[in-house]
Amino acid sequence: MAAQDIGRAAAALAAAPGDLTHWLELATWLAAEGKLADADDAFAKLGEAANLGGHVALAVACSRWLIARRADAAGALVDEIASTHAAGSPKVDPTARPPLPAPRAAPPSAAPVKDLDDALAAAKQAIDAAAAHAVAHAPAKYPPMPLVSSLPAAELSALVEVMTQRAVPANTVVIELGAPADALFWIARGAVRATRGEHVLGELASGAFFGEIALVGGTTRTAKVTTIEDSWLIEIPADKLEAVAARQPRLARVLANHARARLLSNLVRTSELFARMSEEDRAELLGRFSTTLVPAGHTFIEAGKENDFLWVVVSGKCEVRGPDGSIAQIGPGEGVGEMSLLARKPAVADVVTTAPTAMLRLAREEFESIAIKYPELLAEVYKLVVSREQQNRAQVVDASDLVV
Repeated sequence: MAAQDIGRAAAALAAAPGDLTHWLELATWLAAEGKLADADDAFAKLGEAANLGGHVALAVACSRWLIARRADAAGALVDEIASTHAAGSPKVDPTARPPLPAPRAAPPSAAPVKDLDDALAAAKQAIDAAAAHAVAHAPAKYPPMPLVSSLPAAELSALVEVMTQRAVPANTVVIELGAPADALFWIARGAVRATRGEHVLGELASGAFFGEIALVGGTTRTAKVTTIEDSWLIEIPADKLEAVAARQPRLARVLANHARARLLSNLVRTSELFARMSEEDRAELLGRFSTTLVPAGHTFIEAGKENDFLWVVVSGKCEVRGPDGSIAQIGPGEGVGEMSLLARKPAVADVVTTAPTAMLRLAREEFESIAIKYPELLAEVYKLVVSREQQNRAQVVDASDLVV
């Protein structure tokens, strides 16, 4: 079967030389059949083609595959990626369009090969033709890549060095809701779906990052992420990121900005507070929020004291507590502190984090200055006030039920 599998993959790539997924399948089959020198060549050339085509995650994944066997080829590929896509590259242009996926051709039903040698020859021919196709169709300019194009070449190379790659079958849970956030992921090939309970938050395809909450540090996952097709993922462990960032201050700032931007983007899609606002208004409003990480067990709103912020939970959870115990649980996307903020009165209950919690907060002065400009936000805040008052009243015990 080895000859037929390799031959079939080679025929598919020959039929569609711009389809990098067929190329990846061929390289994988070569490795699976123990033809490691041929696989090395296939992955090295695939990485070069992916880089030329603007498929940076796939190029990085190829470099990580090569690092254990051909460190020289891996290093050369990383240098190519950095010189093409890092900050300051003359090839990066904000007006350039992102690469489009190549049209997929149906693979041949049978591989026209006689034996393994014939299959390997077909593979080499298909790979060489695909490499020439990549050179011929390489764009002159590339759009900036999130995170990647914010880093100078040396810092991008340092970031790539801590990445690992792994193949993940379809229908595999990559991230579990509530689990420790200990890694950032980048999709080299494939697709994933993010869910929270029964609610589908969205799907991500090749080139997308997910799991940025790990960049905040010390908190937990806000969604479940599952592969919806066979995928090749790049994993970036949070502890290794921190070590690199400690040596590269600019990298630390870029990672923090990237995390904030993505967290805000995710928040506005899931929080009712922002659901009725336009994209332009959301962007402007969210720029006024500050971010903070609150450790577990911290009372950030205290009964009887002034609260000067509207708080929105990004990740983690907290609890509203009255004299008789828990009043409400507050999770990702939900706001708290609005009652004391609007009424200009001391808070009527404690609000305590029950897990490490990443939060956005809007200062009273900012809230008052935008209340008129953004009536949609004010309307949602008033809805929260009504909901909280109902929850609070539900905690009051009728006097006739008291035993005195």
